[in-house]
Amino acid sequence: MIFARNIFFTVTCSVFFSTVAWSDSLSDIYRSALNNDPILQAASATYSANRETLQQGRAVLMPQLSASATTNKPSDSTNPDKTTYALNLKQALFNMPAWFQFQSAKQLDKSAQADFAAHQQDLIIRVTQAYLNVLRAHSEDKTRKAEELAIQRQLEQTKERFEVGLVPITDVHEIQAIFDEARVNSLESAGTLDIAFEQLQVLTGQRYNKLAGLSSEFVAINPEPLDASAWAEFSLTNNLKLKSSDYAKQASSATAQAAKYQYLPQLNLSVDYRKNDFDTLANETNTMPEQTSINLNFTMPIYTGGLVSSQHRQAKYQAIAVTENHKATERSIVQSTRSTYQLVVTNTARVKARKQAITSADSALKATQAGYEVGTRNIVDLLMAQRTLYRAKRNYASARYDYILSMMQLKAIAGQLSPEDLYKLDSWLSDNIIISR
Repeated sequence: MIFARNIFFTVTCSVFFSTVAWSDSLSDIYRSALNNDPILQAASATYSANRETLQQGRAVLMPQLSASATTNKPSDSTNPDKTTYALNLKQALFNMPAWFQFQSAKQLDKSAQADFAAHQQDLIIRVTQAYLNVLRAHSEDKTRKAEELAIQRQLEQTKERFEVGLVPITDVHEIQAIFDEARVNSLESAGTLDIAFEQLQVLTGQRYNKLAGLSSEFVAINPEPLDASAWAEFSLTNNLKLKSSDYAKQASSATAQAAKYQYLPQLNLSVDYRKNDFDTLANETNTMPEQTSINLNFTMPIYTGGLVSSQHRQAKYQAIAVTENHKATERSIVQSTRSTYQLVVTNTARVKARKQAITSADSALKATQAGYEVGTRNIVDLLMAQRTLYRAKRNYASARYDYILSMMQLKAIAGQLSPEDLYKLDSWLSDNIIISR
């Protein structure tokens, strides 16, 4: 069953994680990325900036207090200098455009929260993907080196047999060509592994040399529930990007309402306090009586040259555009959920199939080895069987990493991905498997 989770994450999490003394764990890298990943830090700053919209929308409805002081020095020296002190307190009593702008700001604030939560989910995906890329590259490098070493041994044996006249020179040339290709593949895999380690550094700004590998006991299982429609329906309720789009749609509707009500009258209450000081010729200050007034200000636009009407139409069209984009996002989420769900199911089956392929390839290699020893199979057949086994091992490792990533992507689309999923994966990392540069 799928259980709903809080869609917003805190930047600092105190969750159980495995500790590997000699290497960096997945959770170590994730926690470092929380504080050092520039993409997340930019998203955090954008989130904080967008939240100020709510405060600004509320401020228009709150009391406004201002103070001023004006000094007047007449050119005629017979008149005293005059200093005027004033305080003005203003409170909106009826302002429908400001009210709807405040409602719009509240929806935009919710949209900003959903956007930031989506960025946090994206960080989990990016950290996991970068980590798995290292494991994938290491598996490729390990099997390529083992393949190169096995072919090298066969090449040496074939050269020895050629020298005593047991095999023709063509056998040596064929194996030499295979060995040269294997050496190139080995060099490429070593470079890929180094690049994968560097990609981790992009997330945290730190260098990594050793990681923990994925345990052989890790098992790929189908998503629960095993129903694409159920996942699609859940995504429509919980997907963070869709939530953000929905809040943005409500905000644009409120903005359109604010533009529509620009024609309505506005009523404001103001309290004014004023005091005048006069400096006499004898350098004495003469204070006039204080003045306080309470005013009700009624304003209503009659004709604005078409500005208000144009702004209303503009806001209405913008609201329509946001609504249509929301529909597009909704349809895209449904399609993406179904395709990702199918990918997870396929990857689950692929892991099982490729594990069995290793057994089959190993059995075929043994049969080919036996045939080679009795002369019914040649050396090229033996090398091909060896390469098939190594390729099966690479495919199996890659299938496991593909499954993990697709499962996390499915949870992200459904709004279910959280740091807990990353820490759970971290528990499957074995401290007996060292992944190094």
